[in-house]
Amino acid sequence: MAVALADVSARRFPAPEDGLEALGVLADALPDVPTAALKRLFASGQVLRAGRACGAGQRLAAGEELSVAAGALARLERVSPAPLPGFAVLYEDPGLLACFKPAGVSVVAERGASERPFLGAVLHHLASRPGRPRLVHRLDRETSGVVLVALDRATLRELGRQFADREVGKEYLALVHGAPREDTGRVELPLAVERRPRRGRPPVTWGRGKEAATAWEVVERFGRHSLLRACPETGRQHQVRAHLAALGHPLVCDAAYGGRGPLLLSALKRGRYRNKGEERPLLARVALHARRLRFVRAGAPCEVVAPLPADFERALACLRRHDRR
Repeated sequence: MAVALADVSARRFPAPEDGLEALGVLADALPDVPTAALKRLFASGQVLRAGRACGAGQRLAAGEELSVAAGALARLERVSPAPLPGFAVLYEDPGLLACFKPAGVSVVAERGASERPFLGAVLHHLASRPGRPRLVHRLDRETSGVVLVALDRATLRELGRQFADREVGKEYLALVHGAPREDTGRVELPLAVERRPRRGRPPVTWGRGKEAATAWEVVERFGRHSLLRACPETGRQHQVRAHLAALGHPLVCDAAYGGRGPLLLSALKRGRYRNKGEERPLLARVALHARRLRFVRAGAPCEVVAPLPADFERALACLRRHDRR
């Protein structure tokens, strides 16, 4: 392999400890640069180790340096720190943020989108604090509630282990169609992600795939709707949405799983609107809220609770008034 000429304008990045991958060293040093952009930088041969192109997965000794030309760094895609309406920090310690994610915001970059508003809000909160924020877990775009963000590797490893070992208590509030016969129950159905779902089929199907279990209980009954507390015991994609649909009670507004369209007052109160085009929905997103997480932090139990957002509160208030049993 040819040896690259030294660039006096290159920026150097020393490895803080033994055994870190080169990608991780750069990621920690450049927290506002998306991982995908850093991988492209490695793939193009612009990250050097001792004057030679370095692979993203190569492990470094403590103090060993990577170098990148200033021009290449200047061209990198970056996430701008910016406030996000509805975003809030619910808990914070030196290694962890528990954030309130508003509905309608993806925690990761969506396909074809260059903006990352959730990460931008995290960076805005952290200001110039060192370290790279990393997601411990994810929520769907339309789901509101608690998201954990690790600020160091030790926290990421430990909380990742707790999630993997099913030691994290997860509680969701779900507004569903219909009224379950029982007050409590448990769904045990394997789930499979459909990589290319057929038209009219949900993106996650049940009856085959990976094991999954969700405990649930009725919190409040209305006329044609119910508010459930759902506690997933496993962590499958769309688990709560798919399991409640399999139960026969899909989430309100969850068209992908049979929950139809927006929740309208005219559907509850006859004659409210003659022209449906004039009506503003009571709720226009999947009616799911990540209410509570329980985990262990620094050897002690930790619980984070996310308050119900305004749209969910308004929908419940209207159901209590107009969707009587």
